[in-house]
Amino acid sequence: MPGSLLFHDHLVASLQAAQRGDAGLAVFYFAADGNSAQEIQGIAAGLASQFGNLRAACCVDHTAVAAIADHCFVKDDALAFAAQIVDELCGSLNFSGAGVAVYPETAQDPDGLLSAAATAAELAGKGVQHKFARPSPARTEAAAVDILAAEVGAAANHPLMDAEDLEVALQKGQLRLHYQPQIAVSSGQVIGAEALVRFCGDSGTLELPGNIIPAAEATGTITRIGEWVLETACAQAADWANQGLPSVSCAVNLSLAQVQQKSHVDRIVEIVAESGVKPCQIEIELTETSDPSDPEEVSERLKPILDLGINLALDDLGTGYATLSLLRRLPVGKVKIDRSFVAGLMDADDGVEDLRAIVEMGQGLGLTVLAEGVERAEQYATLRALGCDSYQGYFFSPALPAAEMAALLERNRSI
Repeated sequence: MPGSLLFHDHLVASLQAAQRGDAGLAVFYFAADGNSAQEIQGIAAGLASQFGNLRAACCVDHTAVAAIADHCFVKDDALAFAAQIVDELCGSLNFSGAGVAVYPETAQDPDGLLSAAATAAELAGKGVQHKFARPSPARTEAAAVDILAAEVGAAANHPLMDAEDLEVALQKGQLRLHYQPQIAVSSGQVIGAEALVRFCGDSGTLELPGNIIPAAEATGTITRIGEWVLETACAQAADWANQGLPSVSCAVNLSLAQVQQKSHVDRIVEIVAESGVKPCQIEIELTETSDPSDPEEVSERLKPILDLGINLALDDLGTGYATLSLLRRLPVGKVKIDRSFVAGLMDADDGVEDLRAIVEMGQGLGLTVLAEGVERAEQYATLRALGCDSYQGYFFSPALPAAEMAALLERNRSI
C-alpha cells in the first residue's frame, strides 16, 4: 500500500468529505509491468497536474501508481475516468492491470479502499474473473488494458477499533501527534499548528487512523482520547517555548459535545493550567456533528476556558451544523473554512464568490478567517486576493512530526 503519508492524508480527507456527502470518492490502482521505479515515480508525480479531477497520486512500492478522485460518486463514472487515465498514460506506462474501488460500495475505510483497488488491478492483470470484480465496459482498445471495479467485499473493511484497542494504543504509546503548520497569508509566517492524531502499530509503520476518531466516538472513549491529545499538544507547545522558538498557537480539535459537561470543561482547564504552556498559545477548534440544543448554554459552559485565556475557533464552517447561526452565538475568535469551499475554487465558476462571502462574513463579525485544504498556488493566490487571514494545507506543508515542526519554526525566524 502507498507509503506516502501525504497521499494517506489526502485519502483520509477525501473520505471525510465523502462521508459528509460533500464529494464522491474513488481510488485507482494502476499496476505497471516493466517500468523502472524512477519512471513510475515520475508518472505519479505528474498525474494530478494532467487530470484536474485527481486529488492526489503517488508511486506504490515502485511497481504501481495509486490515485484519488473525489468527483466520482458511482462505479461507472470511476471506470470511465480510469479509462481516460489509461488512454493518456498508455504511451509511458506499461500496464499489467488497473483496479477501481468506490466509496461506500466497496469499502468504508482508507486501507479497505486501497486494498480493494489493488486486488482488482491484480485480477485484471491475470485476466481472472472473480466474484468481487467485473470486466470494465470502459476497457479501451488503444491501451488494451483490463480495468476491473472491485465489488462489495473485495477487501475486508478494517473494523473499528474497540474501547480496549484504543486503551491499549494509549498505554503502549502507539498514538502520535503530528502538527500541520498554519500560515499568515500576508506575511508567509508560520503562526500556528493544528495537532493531528497518527497511529503507529506494532510493525512500526506510521499510519493515518482513518477509523480511530469514529471508533473513539462509537465506544465512548473520545473524551479519553481528547484529553491525551490536549495533554500532549500542551506539553509540546511548552517545550517549543522552552527551546526559545517563535511563539505560535497550537490547535486541538474537540467536539462541542465534549465541552458541554462541566467536568470536561474543568478537566480542559486543569490540563492547560498544569502543562506550563501559556494558555493563549492553545486554541480549541470546536467541531459539531449535531445541532446543539442551546448554544447560549454552551457558551456559558465555555466561559472558564475563555477566562483562562484559551482561544476558541469554529471548525469546518459551511458544513453540517457549523453554520452562520451557530457562529453568531458561540464565543469564538476564529473560523475555519471547510476544505470543500477551497476545492470549489478549481471546480466551479461560483467558487470564488462563495469563498468571498464566507471570508467577508467572518471578518465582518470580527473573526480571524483561516482556510483549510489549500493545495495549489492558484488557491493560495485567490485567498490572498480575497483578504483571507491565514491558511493551512499541502501547498505549504503536510502535518509534521514534532521535531520537524520545531525545525520549521526555527527557520521561520528569518521570514
